[in-house]
Amino acid sequence: MSPVFRLVIWLIVVGGITTLGLILGSRVLTEPGYVLLAYGSYTIEMSLWTACISAIVVGFVAWAIFGVGGFLGNVPSKLNSTWRSKQLKRSNARLTESALWLRRDNPERALLILEKDKNVIKPPALHWLLASEAARRLDRDTQSMTYLDTAESLMNKVPKIIASPPMPQTFKALIESLKKEWREDWVYKLEEVGEEDALSRLSTLNKLFQNKSLALEIVLARLAMESGLEAESQYHIERANKLNADHPLVICLGLEKQVGRIPQLELLRKSLL
Repeated sequence: MSPVFRLVIWLIVVGGITTLGLILGSRVLTEPGYVLLAYGSYTIEMSLWTACISAIVVGFVAWAIFGVGGFLGNVPSKLNSTWRSKQLKRSNARLTESALWLRRDNPERALLILEKDKNVIKPPALHWLLASEAARRLDRDTQSMTYLDTAESLMNKVPKIIASPPMPQTFKALIESLKKEWREDWVYKLEEVGEEDALSRLSTLNKLFQNKSLALEIVLARLAMESGLEAESQYHIERANKLNADHPLVICLGLEKQVGRIPQLELLRKSLL
């Protein structure tokens, strides 16, 4: 809307109000009217226009009194609401900060912030979940479970624990499962599950998986040694060393290459797995 158009509208409104005032003023002077209020021995006489103006004034005064009274009555609740809102904002800021410290692998700092905040305002479930995770990383299992129980008590619906699928018990089924989702801990079982011999396992794995992981190189090296393929076993041992020479299972693999698959070494390997 342009300034000129707004000015025109304003002039029209002011002119209308002025005209209405003049008309009413003229009517008040020429035709004042008459109003009589009587109650028992009390009577009040006034003109019609005075009665109208009095009614407007009384209504305005009543509105002002009750309006101000209502406002004053709501002041404590409004102050409390404002205070809680500020506390909630501060709590959300500290919640974000604790999550950041947790992401930075500093659970002690995160837990310190969360434990301070729990006495300021009633924390949400997320607060207790972060506290539980921070305590778990600090190996405070009892404290972690307490926080977790508190979080679950505040949740309307607690998600059920998703059970991990069991590891397939046949060689082919395990391979198919690893194709869909690679799991390093299952790879070591490729030399145990099923009834296939070491050579057929080695042939199948070499066709399907190449340069996949450290666990696979260790399994391939052991299968090659069991099949009497010295050159291939040495190749996979070297690859495992390149990936992680300090890994305990890689060290065991080197010892196995030198002394053979003795019972003591097998027990050590199983304990590492």
